[in-house]
Amino acid sequence: MRRILIDTRSSVQFLSRLPFSASASDQLPDFKRSAYTFPIAGLIIAIPSALILYLGPLAGLPVAIVSILAVAAMVILTGALHEDGLADTADGFWGGHDKQRKLDIMRDSTMGTYGVLALVICLSLRIALIIALLEVTDGPAAALLLLAAASVSRGAILQPWLQLPAARDAISNNTDNTDSHGKLTAGLSARYGSPDRQTLIYAMIAALPAMFILFQFAGLLATCVALVGLQAGVFLVKRTSMRHIGGHTGDTLGATQQISELGLLLGLVWTM
Repeated sequence: MRRILIDTRSSVQFLSRLPFSASASDQLPDFKRSAYTFPIAGLIIAIPSALILYLGPLAGLPVAIVSILAVAAMVILTGALHEDGLADTADGFWGGHDKQRKLDIMRDSTMGTYGVLALVICLSLRIALIIALLEVTDGPAAALLLLAAASVSRGAILQPWLQLPAARDAISNNTDNTDSHGKLTAGLSARYGSPDRQTLIYAMIAALPAMFILFQFAGLLATCVALVGLQAGVFLVKRTSMRHIGGHTGDTLGATQQISELGLLLGLVWTM
């Protein structure tokens, strides 16, 4: 239990801006071991947004306002970590002409047209889907389903992380792992470690509470369709990443979380 608590704290600290202090802050997290707690971290990070969905309707707020506030709370708590990954992925994939140029664009902190469009579309869809979720069910159920979506979609990050090669490591051969601006060129796996198959299995076990929530409040059919939507999102990002850069980066993992969560929410709204 102590190990689970330590690993969860490490994952929450990595995936959000919540003030979780690590016991060994000078050491890089070992995600080969601890990434199985991503679904648990997702539940914790989504609690404020879930409370907004629960309390907002009770306070008489319009569902559109409640949905926007819930999404805003999630963005603030994560420091727009996954949204930034989505935007950088869109800019790199469709702004560069070869693999190395795409990776260079993804490392650049400047946001381009493709990134802005991806963010606008993704945030708009999330808000619209949460509005629809509040319309097809009540506030408490919508709050719990949002927790489940946040949990399962963060567990989905491990699939491309494990199953695809590290794109940046495969292309960048700088021995000091830094560029001319002092920024790291090594990929996410080189810096933090990469989860193995056992870690993925443990992550699936850690996602069981979220799966129970889905089944309990959405039903068997909606749960199955939602999981198909989530896997479709994962497959889409994996296939696109392999075509454009031949593997994964931290940005594409963030994009995986965003797209898979949209697929799950879409499946829920479609069938409930």
